[in-house]
Amino acid sequence: MYILKEFQEKAVDKLLSHTYEALGQPARQVPILLEAPTGSGKTVMMASFLERFTDELPLQPGLHNNVAFIWFAPNTLHIQSFQSLQQLYADTSKLNCIDLSNLSASPVLHPKDLLFVNWSSLDSLKKIWRRENETSTNLETLLEKTRANSTKIILVIDEAHLAAFSGAQAIAVRNLIKAEIEILVTATPATRPQRSVFISRQEVVSEQMIKKGVRLNIGLDPDQQNGENVHVHLLRTAFAKKEELKKLYEAELGPNKVNPLLLIQLPSDNASLSAEDKSIRDTLVGLLDMEYGISTSNGRLAVWLSGEKDKDGLEEPNGFQDVLIFKQAIAQGWNCPRAAVLVSYRTVQSPDFGVQTVGRILRMPHQRHYQADDLNYGYVYTNIESSRINLVPTDTDFFLPQYAERVKQENLLFDTLASATIINDRPSKGVLSSAFETVFFNLMEQRFGVRQLPDLNLFTPQAAEQIEQQSANNRQAFRQNLWEFDIDEHQIIIPTDIELDPYEVNAIVLETNQVQRFAITVAEFKTMFDRFSYDNITRLNRSKSWKKLRETLLHFAEYYLGLFETDARKFYLYPQNKALLVPLIAQALERFEAWQAARGNEHRRVETKAWEVPELRYYSEVYVHADAVHHALEPFFEYINASDPEQQFKGFLTQHAASIDWWYKNGDQGKEHFAVPYTNLQGELALFYVDFIVKFKSGRIGLFDTKTKRSDQEAPNKHNALVAYMEQENAANPDRQLIGGVLIREELGGVITFRYCSNRIEDTNDLTGWNFLNPAELA
Repeated sequence: MYILKEFQEKAVDKLLSHTYEALGQPARQVPILLEAPTGSGKTVMMASFLERFTDELPLQPGLHNNVAFIWFAPNTLHIQSFQSLQQLYADTSKLNCIDLSNLSASPVLHPKDLLFVNWSSLDSLKKIWRRENETSTNLETLLEKTRANSTKIILVIDEAHLAAFSGAQAIAVRNLIKAEIEILVTATPATRPQRSVFISRQEVVSEQMIKKGVRLNIGLDPDQQNGENVHVHLLRTAFAKKEELKKLYEAELGPNKVNPLLLIQLPSDNASLSAEDKSIRDTLVGLLDMEYGISTSNGRLAVWLSGEKDKDGLEEPNGFQDVLIFKQAIAQGWNCPRAAVLVSYRTVQSPDFGVQTVGRILRMPHQRHYQADDLNYGYVYTNIESSRINLVPTDTDFFLPQYAERVKQENLLFDTLASATIINDRPSKGVLSSAFETVFFNLMEQRFGVRQLPDLNLFTPQAAEQIEQQSANNRQAFRQNLWEFDIDEHQIIIPTDIELDPYEVNAIVLETNQVQRFAITVAEFKTMFDRFSYDNITRLNRSKSWKKLRETLLHFAEYYLGLFETDARKFYLYPQNKALLVPLIAQALERFEAWQAARGNEHRRVETKAWEVPELRYYSEVYVHADAVHHALEPFFEYINASDPEQQFKGFLTQHAASIDWWYKNGDQGKEHFAVPYTNLQGELALFYVDFIVKFKSGRIGLFDTKTKRSDQEAPNKHNALVAYMEQENAANPDRQLIGGVLIREELGGVITFRYCSNRIEDTNDLTGWNFLNPAELA
């Protein structure tokens, strides 16, 4: 039998209260959320809730007594939950735990049945429990027979944050079940329904069930790298920490009580670059065997990979295994309190990284804190490059990407606009060809004003001097745009010796003394550059295109900057340069895809879709946090190379904040941002992404694109297309009245003003007749 902590008892009381209240309402499928951090005992709380609910239900006036339960879980987590609750109910037999194999040929749920179901057995109409069959052993028949006995159903959805439970098939299955109540159990909810039970990490830490926090890259020292790659250095340092913790356990508990487990998370496989993953694994396995005597053959190395599961006895406090190698298999539900140190080689993109993976090393082996305080922390070693650590209150998710959310404020309305998307009717091959090199070179020439180095005989002094001069000019053009050329092998900037407080909600921008530079070997540069090239094929077939991208980047470095292969990789992978390069690659791929798909303009057409300020937007590392008043998303992130007119207009909006409801800094590519179609100087159909969308107090909306005089040859075409768009929209929606256009900064008598034109224009130099933007008049 189980004994609940005080915070668990309170949570169960709240769950029961919400459930009784919901059952008294006529609506079905009422959602109730149990939000609790990893290690808080969610399964035990749910076991207590279900048992108490079945005991107390007859005492609730007006409620039906016949209730059965279905418990959904992803992967094989339903088996773990099934076994746990079966054991918890062993003495009382209050509920009958069953799975699909226990159901008869004529399936039905009886009162107090608790059916555990693997979600993957129902997530497709092709699955046997979804389709019709001769024996009628399917979900629909089960539900019909259960309801025929007047038995109500309560649905429990474990790990409810996963997209699997919110997709079209999940909704279809949940609508088919039509449970009276849906109880959502997760550490990281996507949304919070009205009826929610929240348990903070502080409550769980105070009960000493989980550790106080996480220490990141403790003891990681570039002076100890000794020419080895970062992968090896991370493992050496992490293993030394594991051995240190083992001695602390022995000093406090005695020998052989707790053997701290070291977790190694490898990158995920992919069809084209799996050799990298295998190389990392082979290197680490070889090091563990040769230097520490740890291998699968002697049982000290456990493996939990696809097709490989050698982990018997792993969860025991004094388990024989010292190291576990895994990928993503232990992301949900795995309970191994002796797990103490995590080495992660993954490219962390999911916001669930901290909660689901770091959470594995936050449990306490004896559900109490120890006198040696070092044992009360989890330890993470990772080669993630970050100068920013985000702390979220729900759990230790330290490696979140930057994101902002739409402001939630009463009476603040976000209008819907018609936004354009260009469609190519001609099917695309979706593979980079040699033509991409020309597309990329042209983009870089336009962006930086560089010219290709002359193809001359290097052995003549005049030619060498001419080439060197052009190379120097090109490099200077890049330097003026914040690119760095003075680079050595110490390129990876990694946070070190950081202790993180998981209860802080603010992002921490690390100080210079909190990060260190680590060396990259030549072989590691090659592997990392291959991975970079693969990851940045975002629009086409990755496995067939990444090598062409790699070749194009190397050729550009050679033909324009005079950098050959090894130095080119260093140049591109330098964090500052990499952040600047990624959006340029994306833009070139977009241009190439348009060229490849259309091969002209006759196959292109425009489709419109409804657009409004997004509820959530992610920002890459080329954006930094900045101050802003009335921006529609909070916090505000600004592009690191934001133009002077953009920054000046942001200040202008701040000065006139009293006349503005909100404003939004639009993106410059992608379907998620607002765009207007126009025909460019080449006669091609293109998209115009305005810089700013402004909602004035009057309800009017301004669409503005900041320029300087004659700074953009396409400005008249863009402006005139925007004017045509606004005329059409205003005719259809006369109450709204869009205004805007190209916006030119002008200083008059020491006062900065901005001017726009309501009519079509021929250039942006003559501002005669242009309007002065006065938000007070528009409000």
